[in-house]
Amino acid sequence: MTHEMPVDKQDAWDFIVARYGGLAPHESKQLHALQDEQGLDIVLHLFQEYAALRLGRSLAPDQVAAAEAQIAGWRSEVILPLRRLRRALKDPCSFAAGQQERAQALRARIAGAELEAEQVELFALCDWLSSQGDGATSAPAP
Repeated sequence: MTHEMPVDKQDAWDFIVARYGGLAPHESKQLHALQDEQGLDIVLHLFQEYAALRLGRSLAPDQVAAAEAQIAGWRSEVILPLRRLRRALKDPCSFAAGQQERAQALRARIAGAELEAEQVELFALCDWLSSQGDGATSAPAP
């Protein structure tokens, strides 16, 4: 019988923010390269670390695929468009000449929305893992 074990969403968020913030520049660059070139979802990647290191719940490949399926629509319909907008505004000179200050303020608001959307994704992953009960434990944490 599977029983629900809620995952502490704030703990998960604090963990991935700290983990991401603690990356060395080359590690961050490598993660972003994998994100851009191979579609790595950094939130999902760090969530797997959280599950293994903080909860002792290493996810098997089929579980990672199931988790990814849970958030795929949100990622493609919300996070990726926000990311594209934020990146487009990094250098707005070509389409907003004379409006750099306003464009950068808009970029900052979009960056905040992107971060909030990633938090929604993480919380959905926490809900998914909670619904898996003990069945999501595939191996002891490393």
